[in-house]
Amino acid sequence: MNNTLILTDDAVLMEANKTLAEHLELEAEGYKCTTSDLLNVLLNVAADRGTIESVCRDLFGPVDAERIRQYINEEVCVEEMPKLEAAINKALTAKLPHRIWRCPQDIALDMHDRPYYGKTRAEEGLWVRGRAKDGTTRFYRIATVYLLLNNLRFTLGICFVLPEMSTVTVVQRLLQRVKGLRIGCRRLLLDRGFAGIDVQAYLQEAQIPALIACPIRGKSGGTRSLCRGRKGYRTCHTFKGANGQSRTADIVVCRVFTTSKRTKRGKRRATWWLFIQVNLDLSPRQVRRLYRRRFGIETSYRCAAQVRGWTTSPNPAYRFLLMALAVLLVNIWMSLRWLFCQRPRRGKRHLDTKLFQLNRFAKFIIRAIQRHYGCIRQITAIVEPVM
Repeated sequence: MNNTLILTDDAVLMEANKTLAEHLELEAEGYKCTTSDLLNVLLNVAADRGTIESVCRDLFGPVDAERIRQYINEEVCVEEMPKLEAAINKALTAKLPHRIWRCPQDIALDMHDRPYYGKTRAEEGLWVRGRAKDGTTRFYRIATVYLLLNNLRFTLGICFVLPEMSTVTVVQRLLQRVKGLRIGCRRLLLDRGFAGIDVQAYLQEAQIPALIACPIRGKSGGTRSLCRGRKGYRTCHTFKGANGQSRTADIVVCRVFTTSKRTKRGKRRATWWLFIQVNLDLSPRQVRRLYRRRFGIETSYRCAAQVRGWTTSPNPAYRFLLMALAVLLVNIWMSLRWLFCQRPRRGKRHLDTKLFQLNRFAKFIIRAIQRHYGCIRQITAIVEPVM
């Protein structure tokens, strides 16, 4: 048998450890804890969705939780966040298949929040305000740019959103990342958080084709006044900003129905979706079909939640590292799945996604680390139990 076609748990751990070692400037020069140990602990924290303390307590060997935290707090700090972000971005695109450069691709942008319950100021904690969720209005926020290609959906870049950053600045940084990779942007898909006048004006000026979800606002006027009729249509609407700004945009109004017919839940009813077209000329049906592809970036966040570590540390750089590491592990998993799950057939090869799911990828990492260091398998009672 050709051993190059076999993907073991040790090979998965080696690939993940190698990717981190090549791009992250994390070093441990202790006589007990090495750089490899530090990276393995971080990988176990992510794969097990645990903490440094819980992972180190479960492993034997020269791994001490307090020592690991010292290395992280010394090397992963706020001052080094630009370097950390640049290193993560390089790691995200280190294993991209060559076929994504064949033609321009559809790209999606989105922001993802993680709740913060601390009491530090925004200038120190680098958290941002948001709509109330999970019992707080304070969040650590990242923005990602995502490639929408069948069976090859990768995160191309990540940006840590600072309190002083505007939405236009975030869009510019992520699109600059795509441009630096020399990947053509066929169409840009954005959610309603990017529907501001400034973002529309920037995309129009930059000649970037974009489709933006438009929020429905107003009781009888505003964009709600467009929700009329029995079928979708195209129209123009003038948006007004807080500083007296205004912009007339091409609006696509789509009349859709809930999924109760398929899910057998609730009563089937009609609803409205509104979209802003920038440098595009699509019909309502084409807009609906195109925007459905954007939900892949939402799936990427749900996948990242399965390999994201947990912490109560006040260090915003370490919190960003855990969020970025989860996104990076999803990219590594996608790359390995593409290489080892192809099935021959007539025409294009079939990708057997059930063979190597994300849960198995995480378990491979955990098992390889536990076999390397050993783990607690039994405990001994100090005294005879009293029944």
